[in-house]
Amino acid sequence: MDTERTTTTRARGSRAADGRRHPMAKAVRNVGIVLDTAARVVFLGRDGVKL
Repeated sequence: MDTERTTTTRARGSRAADGRRHPMAKAVRNVGIVLDTAARVVFLGRDGVKL
């Protein structure tokens, strides 16, 4: 008897949240990250950004 297994659990972490996130919310979040990084560079200089 051949039965196909399916999983109903989702992966945890940031990637799982991005798949369900509304596109506009994702865009707003990305803009916030860019603005935060730019502010750190302006106010703290290159030492404020860890790569």
